[in-house]
Amino acid sequence: MVVISFLGNILGKAMTFIFNIVGDYGLSIIIFTFLTKILLFPLNMVTQKNSINMVRLMPEENALKIKYIDDKDKLGEEQLKLYKKYHYHPLLSSVPLLIQIPLVLGLVYVMYHPLTFILQFDAGIIDNFKDWLATFADASKLAENSYQLEIVSLIKGALIPDGHALPDMLLAPAEQIKELNMMFLGIDLSKTPSFKHDYILLLIPFFSGFSAWLMCVIQNKINVLQVSQGSLNKILTTLFMIAFSTYFAFLVPAGVGLYWIFGNLFAIPFMFLYNICMPPKKYIDYEYLKKMNEQRIEKEKQHKKYNAREKEDYKKFFAVQDMKLMFYSESNGFYKYFKGTIDYICEHSDLDIHYVTSDPNDKIFEDTRPQIHPYYIGSDRRLVPLFMKLECDMVVMTMPDLEKYHIKRSRVKKDVEYVFASHGIGSIVTFRKGALDWFDTILVPGIDQFEEIRASEELYKTPKKRLVETGYPLMDDMLEAYNSTEHTANEVPKILIAPSWQADNIIDLCIDGLLSELSKTDYEIILRPHPQQVKHEPEKFEDLKEKFKDNKNVTVQTDFSSNNPVMESDILITDWSDIAWEFSFITKRPVLFIDTPMKVMNNEYDKLGMQPMNLTLRTEIGAVVKPDELEKTNGTIADMLARREEYAQKIQKIYEERVYNIGKSGKLSGRYIIKRLTGK
Repeated sequence: MVVISFLGNILGKAMTFIFNIVGDYGLSIIIFTFLTKILLFPLNMVTQKNSINMVRLMPEENALKIKYIDDKDKLGEEQLKLYKKYHYHPLLSSVPLLIQIPLVLGLVYVMYHPLTFILQFDAGIIDNFKDWLATFADASKLAENSYQLEIVSLIKGALIPDGHALPDMLLAPAEQIKELNMMFLGIDLSKTPSFKHDYILLLIPFFSGFSAWLMCVIQNKINVLQVSQGSLNKILTTLFMIAFSTYFAFLVPAGVGLYWIFGNLFAIPFMFLYNICMPPKKYIDYEYLKKMNEQRIEKEKQHKKYNAREKEDYKKFFAVQDMKLMFYSESNGFYKYFKGTIDYICEHSDLDIHYVTSDPNDKIFEDTRPQIHPYYIGSDRRLVPLFMKLECDMVVMTMPDLEKYHIKRSRVKKDVEYVFASHGIGSIVTFRKGALDWFDTILVPGIDQFEEIRASEELYKTPKKRLVETGYPLMDDMLEAYNSTEHTANEVPKILIAPSWQADNIIDLCIDGLLSELSKTDYEIILRPHPQQVKHEPEKFEDLKEKFKDNKNVTVQTDFSSNNPVMESDILITDWSDIAWEFSFITKRPVLFIDTPMKVMNNEYDKLGMQPMNLTLRTEIGAVVKPDELEKTNGTIADMLARREEYAQKIQKIYEERVYNIGKSGKLSGRYIIKRLTGK
């Protein structure tokens, strides 16, 4: 109450000053309202900027909501980082409202104290009036927030009860009260609207609601935040404002309602002024925002849809008795690493394959072989306990870092054999330190990986793992598919860009410059980003698709279930992706490496005492261009195309020397699994 009284005194002085100039109570309120809008203009401009920042970050925030749809804690953490990045302050938008509340309360205080602020009676006279009122009025009339209006009403309306005439010392002040004009367009602004009397006062609630509707209509079209909202939110906000404004006008004197009406009306031209000073369209791509919002809504619908399916599959998985073999796949694109192995197991054993995938659209669900039992487990809240409660004999997976993050070894069955199936043929220095330490068995694709694993075990004194020299099933499948297809030279060279997933990769560091250089040629260009980068940053690739939708020579491909781009391309451009070896060893065609910062998750790799193949073989199977020398790209590609036969011979030799069991890897991987689980 002290705070309201303090604010009331300040606002009262302002109202007194305006009233002394214009001499009209209603007009004084309107001028006061306009002045408050001017005084709040700088703050509202700060709010405008903050709102623009909020809308600018919405596409990335929608991407985070998609990415962390099952991890609210992580979502909150990433949102805070995003707010910091865009300098967005969530509470700042509430500041004008927080200021508006005390303004209204202070104005209500002024309305209830016309003797103090409009007529400027001293405290002694006001106390005498109150003492006089106390001689006949009930306690409710003497309340601090209403007794002055009651006195004004009695004196102006000649409603003084018989036998309670004013004392002589109050006669002169009473004349001033009689002369006080609190009318505005026939409405007594000192009275509170009601259905019981003075029905003309009902115009105040009506126009209060109408002004709120008009403000919302304009706001929904031009306000930076409202424009970004969906139709339902706009409708609900409008209905709330109309209802609140109408109801509020029934609770306070009509003078406060008049303030509220013109506050809504004055807000409209000021919204236009804010947009002129800081136009939202200069900073915000509303089409992109709309697209990402639609994606988020669709993802949430899918999540709700698939949640029931996941729950059912989770129960079904744990209903299996004596489970022997489980495969785990992060997404649809990972099945190809298991295909050769699974095919061999199905053809040469009766083993049931329980295939857990975190992709509800994984093509494994289309596999009708009776030995295949697929399950969709996509959320960490079920995937994590599933791994920790496993009771099968063997788990085969391509995900490293077992036991280091959310995926753990079984806490129920201690002798589960965890088998790591490589999803690349490059050096293991691309893995984190100790990424394979908790696996029991590694299906090793080549001699480089074998030597690196043994050197790591020796360096860190970790238990020796079972290393099975299987080769690389995916490469065998790709080689078979490649050799079984008739190939004709492309009339226009086809260039495949396939970056790794790491900080400062081609996408993050120089994709625009690279595409700019390649666009100077007639090459057909396919950009095929890493699946994990697409998963975690979908908005980036939607943006690229949008940017190059009118360029027929550029395709941004985010479906990884097909290897056709690898098979058909003349040149691969990458940084540190293992696709370099797959492409080169299968097609016998060269690779252009963009020399971005090396993909090294283990900074101690040099302690192994050997140079990784990712470094030593780059200039053997292709050429290297630095990111700041992209102007050399087209010339280097032309040279490699001209020396294709020379590269083919060199690449074939390296392939045969470095990769185990070419053409037999699926068989050897499957045979190992069958023997371990059946003894046959």
